[in-house]
This record gives sequence, structure tokens and C-alpha cells, in this order.
Amino acid sequence: MRLGETEEGAPVELNRLAVDADLTVYLNASTTRGFSGGWKSICVGLSSYASIHAHHSPDTMSMSTEKNRMHDMLDRMGVVVERELGPKRFFKLETILSNPMQVHTVLGGSVGATRAEILRLTREHQPPRRELLDERVDVVLYGVPDWSPYAAFSHLNPILELISTGLGYLGGMVEALGVPGCTVVLATPCRDRWDDVHHPSYREVWERVLPVTRDPNEARELFEPELAARGDYVDKYRTGFGFHPTHAVMALYPLKRLRHAGRVIVAGAEQPHLVRHAGFEPAATVEEALGMARQVHGSDLTMAVVRYPPAASRA
Repeated sequence: MRLGETEEGAPVELNRLAVDADLTVYLNASTTRGFSGGWKSICVGLSSYASIHAHHSPDTMSMSTEKNRMHDMLDRMGVVVERELGPKRFFKLETILSNPMQVHTVLGGSVGATRAEILRLTREHQPPRRELLDERVDVVLYGVPDWSPYAAFSHLNPILELISTGLGYLGGMVEALGVPGCTVVLATPCRDRWDDVHHPSYREVWERVLPVTRDPNEARELFEPELAARGDYVDKYRTGFGFHPTHAVMALYPLKRLRHAGRVIVAGAEQPHLVRHAGFEPAATVEEALGMARQVHGSDLTMAVVRYPPAASRA
């Protein structure tokens, strides 16, 4: 149901059940830096593709805890929601995790108040990434865990592993720590596995979109309108367990990191052709990947190793 538009003309649409309810309680089960939570829960989680399209773009989506353009737009959408429905129609529960398996804090209250406190706590424990090093480096190296918020009841696929997690959720360090033209080394087995129930459009996007373009803005323009109207995928989203059909294209948005990074080398991939399909370079080991990097940056290259904590426990 359309409630109106922001000052920029972005449509604000919410599910009719939320519009008609006297009170909606929304639980955000975890918060990733400045990316999730706040009005994103309401104006994405309870919204429509038309509304989401306004702020989900390669250059707008952000995990920053400061000057986050995506959340600035979402806050303006929240103004429209509260203007039309009243200020007390949503009760928000926000969660911060100590680690992927343990809850640290749960906050309850208004959307704005819980968002502000979440950001305060996040800034307190996670300093700005651009302040971690005095000087930027030639190589940024990190491992990619067998984890994604989009595979909570499933498993990774090559898009989620290499791009969405590899350059997206973990890739903020690339621009924060690496010099322009830096080499990114990802350590991951990158398995050829797909879940057509939870990720119904992902395999098609992998096979159709990447051979045409690795420019996320072009992929968005060329393929999202068609996928958004695909009845088979929409039905799996509405009545099954599938992500929205355009979600697979949105998972390509972190390819924008290639504007900053000169190359991406994937160390330890079990099937190197998957790495090449994504436009990256395979290496058997991290040592081999660093040897490849020296051919570009010289033997005296500088490197940052990002020690991400494990994102999931595996038996």
C-alpha cells in the first residue's frame, strides 16, 4: 500500500497488514555495523520492490556508521510513514550479537531511539575502518567464512561467497586499508553448490548476468526489471522460501569495489573456473596469491591481514 513519497520522489510503500495494524512489533535479530536495523527493517522488510529500488543501488547501499546515504533516505521514508500512520505504530527490538552465536544486547523502543543506541554501541566497539592504519597498503588479505545472512537456513553459493560476502560484508576493508589499484586476496574454497529453494534466481544470474557485465549499475539496469516481473520467481518468493528474484542481482552490487581494487585473487578455490567466471584470478594457496601480487606491486609490497572472527560454528 502506497503511503506517499519522500521529498526526492521516492515511493513509500508498506505491506497492508502493517498499515492496518494498531501496533507492529518488529524484531531485528542482528545488526551489521550501520547496514541493518532502523527504518531499513520497516521500509525494506515490510515494503515493496518499487520502494526498495529507490535506495538499494550499488552507490547508495552502505555499512557505514557515519553519513550513511542509504539510511538517510530510509529515515526520510520513516518520516512519511509516521506522518501517515502516527509515531507509535511500530515497536522496535534491535539486537547486537557478541558473536554469531550469542546475543549481547537487545533494545526495545521507537525506531529512532533504538537505532541511535545501536549506532552508539557499534561506534564504541568498532572504530572507523579508515583509522586502523596510518598508511594504506598494496595487498588486503582475509578469509571468507562459510557464512552469509542470506544463507541462514541454507548454504553459500558462488555469488554469496565471492561477491556478496567476499567483497560486500567483508569488503569495506578494501577501500579503507588498500591503496587505489590494490590487490585483494580472498581465502576460500568457493564450492559449486546452489540452493534453488532459497535462492531460486541466483544460478540464472550467475550464468546470464556475469558473462554480459560485471558493472553492478549496468546489471541493475539490464536485468532487474525483467527478474522483478518473472512470475515463476515471484511465486517462489511469495509462497515458498525464496529470496526476491532481484536479490541475486543486488548481491552483485559489491563488484563496485573493483573501482578501487586492481584485482581480486582467490586462494584455495576447489574449482578455479568458478573464480574466473566471476572475473577474479585463482591461486592454489595464499603463498601463490602473494607471489602473483608481487609481480604487480614489487617484492617490497605492503600488506594488511584482516583477522575476521569466525562467523559460524560448524560441527
